[in-house]
Amino acid sequence: SSDHVQYSANGISWINVSFESFLEQTPPVPTYQAGSQPLHDFFGLDSSKHIVSLSLRDPLDAREMPPNGNSHVSASCMRGVRKVTPADWRSYVLTMRPDIAFALSDTPFTAAPHSQKRMTKSIERSAAWLADLLRPVEITMDDSSTESTPAALNVFVHMAGGTSTSARRASSHSLMETLHGLEANAVKPLLCLDEGVAGYAFDLAAFHVRPAPSLTHNDKGGGIEIAESSLILQNSESLAQAPTPNAAHTPTSLSSSMIEPLSFLSLTPTLDELLRASLNPLPVAKPRLVTDVRSPHEILRLIRDVGVDVSDAGWAVKAADIGVALDFIFPVPSSHDSGPDHRKRDIGHNLYDAKYAYDFVRLSDAFLAGCDRTSSSQTPVCPCAACSPVALTSPIYHSKVDVQSHQARLDDGMSRERFSPPFTRAYLHHLLHTHEMSAHTLLVAHNVAVLDALLTGVRTILSGHADQHEVATIFAREVTRFEEVYDGDMSVFHTARENWKDVKHARGKGRLAREAQKEKKV
Repeated sequence: SSDHVQYSANGISWINVSFESFLEQTPPVPTYQAGSQPLHDFFGLDSSKHIVSLSLRDPLDAREMPPNGNSHVSASCMRGVRKVTPADWRSYVLTMRPDIAFALSDTPFTAAPHSQKRMTKSIERSAAWLADLLRPVEITMDDSSTESTPAALNVFVHMAGGTSTSARRASSHSLMETLHGLEANAVKPLLCLDEGVAGYAFDLAAFHVRPAPSLTHNDKGGGIEIAESSLILQNSESLAQAPTPNAAHTPTSLSSSMIEPLSFLSLTPTLDELLRASLNPLPVAKPRLVTDVRSPHEILRLIRDVGVDVSDAGWAVKAADIGVALDFIFPVPSSHDSGPDHRKRDIGHNLYDAKYAYDFVRLSDAFLAGCDRTSSSQTPVCPCAACSPVALTSPIYHSKVDVQSHQARLDDGMSRERFSPPFTRAYLHHLLHTHEMSAHTLLVAHNVAVLDALLTGVRTILSGHADQHEVATIFAREVTRFEEVYDGDMSVFHTARENWKDVKHARGKGRLAREAQKEKKV
């Protein structure tokens, strides 16, 4: 809830809203919100603490969708698929006034391969939709005349080109091309589309999609499946078979000669090669966002090899869904070597495991609890609501006696902030097995705090030296040490997922039990 975001998870500073979930109503419910910052107010978020962005589709959702058209994007809501036109999206963005708006993108989430014609069409559509969002706002004056003013929007654009480096380069160059004629007038005073772009986004969800095995006539399901492992992004063969995602950005007709024929394309580009192909023609000062990363190892590699600035925390939230409490630190202290028998450390604890039933310690070994902090301690403190719960310092007044009592405590200096003992692994194990929602709340707060500490460590290293070459060398060395100490296969996630399924299937009586048995058989 917004209360947890504001008071229990200080690491959450950017919230993305997928607007497709509101499309079952016409007009969408959030558009009724009044005020100068409707999107912040609708979700009860403090604009001084949180950035709120708005995208049409969930960037983590790579399910197969009906194809987009020249004038619409297919979006999924509770009542099925809705067609959203560029005019609709522009209206929603201008009404909701987000801090950051994502331009529409023609992303084909269907099984590969995609033809050269489809890739070219994706780039042309996405460019036209970006140009439409960047059009000046028409303001009606008192004398019934209209005046155009540039739209005050921070627009992030999805980088396009799929698994083709040449298509990605062509897409990026189209952002930098000088516009002429009607296209220039449409986005005036911008000289090129990139002038209206505040940042670049890479949605890795499409790379996690792979063709599903052949289905018999009795099987159910679509033609694609979602890969669970993060290693698909490091596997060049899997990457070459991944479907082509969006492709972006030019209001002019994109010549197919700008994209090399498929027979001449490199079939095994690595992820960093693809991202660099998109970024090399573009300004380096604008932020680079990557969504649907799958591990801390992947985050560190993208920072080291590509220069990514921002990544999402979706994988950390999903870890909480399956009962994993993250436990890693960056840079890795000298005392943190590999685990027993020279095995790599797990990046977290599977709290569904029975071994935690009587483990009455804090969630993380790498961090102290708030109540354990001392002035001489060198170990960082986890500030989350699970490890460092804080008792309320503001009293609830019921009578004048309460006021007098609180004033006496103030005079004695006893009202300073105090940390309560941390919630233990045994307690979270109990909550998970009894299906208590508070388990998920506490684990999300903890996992986001651990991820925030990792990024704090990254910033500390990158800002600690004036010599950029020295910084790169030190950072690369720390990333290598992290990979040597912590398990990059994330085997704890696979075990936790199986334990989660067992507990889920054991839940309920009557109808719930019957449904669980049917699901288990399937």
